[in-house]
Amino acid sequence: MESNKESLTALVSCFARGYHASNSNQPVFNDFIADSLLKEEEKRLIAANWADAIAFFDSEKGESKKTFAEKLQWVMNNQTVPQLVSRARYAEDGLMSAVERGFKQYVILGAGFDTIALRQENLPEDFMIFEVDHPATQAFKKQRFQEMGIDIPINLKFVPVDFKQDSLHDELMKSGYDKGEYSYFSLLGVTMYLEKQDFYQLLSTVSDISKKGSSFIFDYLDDTAFNEKTASMKLIKMRQITAQIGEPMITSFDPFELDRELQDCHMLLYENLSPDNIEEMYFADREDGMHAFDHFHFAHLVVHK
Repeated sequence: MESNKESLTALVSCFARGYHASNSNQPVFNDFIADSLLKEEEKRLIAANWADAIAFFDSEKGESKKTFAEKLQWVMNNQTVPQLVSRARYAEDGLMSAVERGFKQYVILGAGFDTIALRQENLPEDFMIFEVDHPATQAFKKQRFQEMGIDIPINLKFVPVDFKQDSLHDELMKSGYDKGEYSYFSLLGVTMYLEKQDFYQLLSTVSDISKKGSSFIFDYLDDTAFNEKTASMKLIKMRQITAQIGEPMITSFDPFELDRELQDCHMLLYENLSPDNIEEMYFADREDGMHAFDHFHFAHLVVHK
């Protein structure tokens, strides 16, 4: 397996989406392509690591779940899958709505092993997809496409960007991005690892290069997530794991102050979903023990300048 951190994160997220699509009778998000992008050895290693982690997440469950499959299923459905699939569902449901309103461009920030470019039967022929990610991750993904015999769709543009050195504006322009078209941006699973000022700068950049009325989708942690008295044990465990691998969660927002905090970025808050809202939308009446993840919110911003 690749050793660089970006590729490993992309593989683990891809595994979770593929696991859910293959094992759920009622998938929240049906990424039927994800599983085919991973090698069998990678799947075995990731599955083993997650199954072994059950004792860390819940020692009692570690004792009561006897088989490998039971342990893996519990970890997937309780700690890993819900946030990944619900945020992907939210982003792509919003995208389909945007397409109906005439949007012609989708910019995926931190794309990883996103697969919408391989699942685009519902997108118009003139629709463009721009995958923005670290150069190492993109090189790894393109190599994987080649290994698996997957042709890169003609409307998919890889945009390698190292945000510490490169200009998102310049790199998108080189790739054929059109400032005159309505654009739909997503940033999933990233804001909690960014300094707030860096996030604000990113929003300002997106606003500068986007037509008024364009959309920006992201997920974020609320301000109770870093209070040991109010944070859920699930979230505390997740924070511990990310810190151990060198990616500590550092940023949260007050949901009731979010609109005010973003006013200088030329963005308006169109929708702001709480965990209860997400539970109602995607996890009601399920039989697999999956629930919306504590402290995570989904937001939809609209460019206003």
